[in-house]
Amino acid sequence: MFVTKYPPFRPFPYLSNGHVQTLLPFLHKTERARTPTQRYVVRLDDGDVLTIHDNIPQKWITGDRIVVLVHGMCGSHRSNYMRRTGEKLRRHGFRTIRVDLRGQGDSQLLSRGHSHAGATGDVECVIRAVLSLSPLSYITVIGYSLGGNMVLKMCGQWSGEPHPQVDSIIAIAPPIDLVHCSANLRQWGNRLYDLYFCRQIARNILFRRRHVPGLVDNGLLKMPNRLVHLDDQFIAPTSGFDGARDYYFQSSSAPVLRNISVSTLIVAAQDDPIVPFDMYRHWVMSPDIELLSFQYGGHLGFFGSSPGDPDRHWLEWRLVAWLDDFDQQQIKRRAREARESMTRQKQD
Repeated sequence: MFVTKYPPFRPFPYLSNGHVQTLLPFLHKTERARTPTQRYVVRLDDGDVLTIHDNIPQKWITGDRIVVLVHGMCGSHRSNYMRRTGEKLRRHGFRTIRVDLRGQGDSQLLSRGHSHAGATGDVECVIRAVLSLSPLSYITVIGYSLGGNMVLKMCGQWSGEPHPQVDSIIAIAPPIDLVHCSANLRQWGNRLYDLYFCRQIARNILFRRRHVPGLVDNGLLKMPNRLVHLDDQFIAPTSGFDGARDYYFQSSSAPVLRNISVSTLIVAAQDDPIVPFDMYRHWVMSPDIELLSFQYGGHLGFFGSSPGDPDRHWLEWRLVAWLDDFDQQQIKRRAREARESMTRQKQD
């Protein structure tokens, strides 16, 4: 397991509340990428498509590391956390791929299907497409919230035979136990999040019904106002599951976390109002997983400061530091292995 030391997270003064930490970064204005972005359409195994957005730093060369960013529920490549992280990584020399999952962002009018928490095959198709752009590159996949669950489940399903070019995974606030998380959203203090997600998804479905020929649809007439009901009546049946409970059980990454065999970092806040922290204690994790937790931070928040950080988005600078350290260590390891291989060949 690769471990990096981090300065402690300190919330911005008077902004330590988990709800405030969740909302501030979500609302904070984000600058656009300063380098040209190339959009690609990725064909999926079932014939559907999604889009990815490629940013290449000036000094990046073929074979250098690529970082794939997978957004959370109701997100896209335009989400503030995706833009901010992508821009910081670009400035540090990493090529970044921001994914629009099925029906989201620029995939909204192209995809016939719908994204869901267990669509690990879609992420694998993205990885294949990325490697077609640079076959010698090693890949780090960063998943946010529901995207974090997807990348963890994908990695756990490899069961000791990881992808040869994917050598690291980062999951930010992943809802690894979807049954637990669904129950948490139904608690009184969190129902506004439940209502927000449900309305956003329902509006997207109704919009796509009018504009996407051949949309995968079950004809549900009245959209529910609770997420669990929407999952049960639309997302699950249109994605091949037998209701919400079956969907949650089959799509949760928690049961396969013990199988992960690549360097993995999970970052979670104990005051996250959307993804309850206590569920991480209930599941066995692989020794290749580092669980980094803090008392404060909210959901995808961590709005604070650390000496030397140029802005208040503490988490994003820690991701850059982790990737910098990890990439340098892997370059040294591969160089050492190459020298040892050459030495053995000479001896033979």
